[in-house]
Amino acid sequence: MTLDADRLRDTLGAPELAWLVERLRQRLERGESLTGAVTLSDPTGPERAAVDRLFGRRATRGVTLTVQVAQLDALLRRAELCDGIAQAIEWLTGPTVDVRALGAETEHRWTALYAAAAARVAGRPALARWMADLQSTGLLRRLCGRPDEAQDLLQTALNLVERLPAAGMPLAELAAQTAGDSHALDLGRPLGTLAVRAAAALGGVVDWGDAAARRDAWASVGVLCDELCGAVLVLNLRGDGESLTGRALRLHAEAGEPYRVSTRQLARHPPRLETGDVGPTVYVCENPNVVAAAAGRLGAASAPLICLEGQPKTAARLLLHRLTEAGVRLVYHGDFDWPGLRIANLVLLRHGAAAWRMSADDYLRTRGGARLAGAPVEARWDTQLTSAMRAAGRAVHEEQVLDELLNDLALPP
Repeated sequence: MTLDADRLRDTLGAPELAWLVERLRQRLERGESLTGAVTLSDPTGPERAAVDRLFGRRATRGVTLTVQVAQLDALLRRAELCDGIAQAIEWLTGPTVDVRALGAETEHRWTALYAAAAARVAGRPALARWMADLQSTGLLRRLCGRPDEAQDLLQTALNLVERLPAAGMPLAELAAQTAGDSHALDLGRPLGTLAVRAAAALGGVVDWGDAAARRDAWASVGVLCDELCGAVLVLNLRGDGESLTGRALRLHAEAGEPYRVSTRQLARHPPRLETGDVGPTVYVCENPNVVAAAAGRLGAASAPLICLEGQPKTAARLLLHRLTEAGVRLVYHGDFDWPGLRIANLVLLRHGAAAWRMSADDYLRTRGGARLAGAPVEARWDTQLTSAMRAAGRAVHEEQVLDELLNDLALPP
């Protein structure tokens, strides 16, 4: 049957019937059959009058307005306006798209994209877990929305992670070489969001939620964000005699002089740290005054000591991680105040350190101290410590117990 365009427009093209045309189009796009009824709640007077005129019936009333689809289809055919509802709707509103089929095709493309990426990283278990996480969390889909966009982003991310680990490459340089944009790996950029998770997976870093942890994740695979900032202070930490950093550590240890090790050194010239050189135990403290006192009183006769100078920075975290990987035992002492307990919790939990003179008894043996301020922190290694500190209401800083700490650090003659 030839479509009668003018009459069809006059019959179904009125604005008062737009709701009916739209509902029928939605059914076509969802692949649903054109049967049953279409109902409109709270129709306006003109909408009801338009349907009544369409079917040539007396004026109706009610809170709903219903059109039987089969009756409308029959009306259009009998009037020889078109070959039925489907043809009428497409002529009035344009070609319909099978939403279900389109959705199925889109899902197929997503599945194929993930499968290809998984095959590409199959030989590297850490990256395979990263890829599985991107799929299970839907992160890639939230970043891109469409498979074609995701394909481009994921391919760039895969090209990048295949270059990891790096040998002390600045983050901006890696971004420029991989994506042609030195800021592509910045916080909040899509590529950076994907890639930092891959770096964390490769480096065994469990957290990348804040700026410090993000730097750690990159540094764990040899990519440097702030390569010369936040160096870690050490005393008598002997490295190997071959690497540049190892020789520098050994030279300063022989002289009993403190030395600062940068993230750049640890990434570009990583020292070999073995128990034969370092010793079975490395002491870790919070305040640089402990290092100064140990260097001044003990010199080369002090046990190896690392100072965090507050919350551990990237260089400190890298160094502690390398030591624990080498089988070196870490013991930690910090201030008996609430920030000090927070740092101690982190070091003991993240790096597997043991508490060094940080028990409730150690605290109570020391007299004096400034008034405690701030919100209390639970000490995870000693259930009595926080209660004792709250009851006493005073802080004990490392400088107050220097003699005890230096006695522990003094090597036997």
